[in-house]
Amino acid sequence: MRKPLPFVLVVLLGLAVDLLTKWVAFRALSPSEFYPVIKDILVFEHAENHGVAFSMLAGHPEFIIVLTSLALAFIVWLYIKTRETAHSLAIAAMALLLIGAAGNLFDRIMLGFVRDFIDFVPPIPIIGHWAVFNVADIAITIGVTLYAISEIFFAPEVDKAVVQ
Repeated sequence: MRKPLPFVLVVLLGLAVDLLTKWVAFRALSPSEFYPVIKDILVFEHAENHGVAFSMLAGHPEFIIVLTSLALAFIVWLYIKTRETAHSLAIAAMALLLIGAAGNLFDRIMLGFVRDFIDFVPPIPIIGHWAVFNVADIAITIGVTLYAISEIFFAPEVDKAVVQ
């Protein structure tokens, strides 16, 4: 995905998957309805998130839209700047981050909220019940994790003579 065309195609495909799954879920589920996928483990439900992760910043949609737009621009800039030298894991991470940010930004601009529908039911130790999320959120979470791994384990060593 070092070449821009495959990178853009992967991002567009991922964005299509995110938007399609949200459309199907919200078409199938009314606001008070839920569908157990795996009993006591995974439920699909209709949830409107007016904030960001865990509904933080709800009530500040303009700020969220500007911040997300800046994040998208930064990731595109980072890809352009590093695509020839970055580890392939970092490039995949950037694609996932673009998919997630663009999918949720689309919802915010078009609907005024993000469509969430995946609810992992069992409580997570220390955390408790996890938030309801969507495919874009999964892409962001995996993207952040992969980018951190690529920077920690695979980033080229900084030339110490340049730093001094």
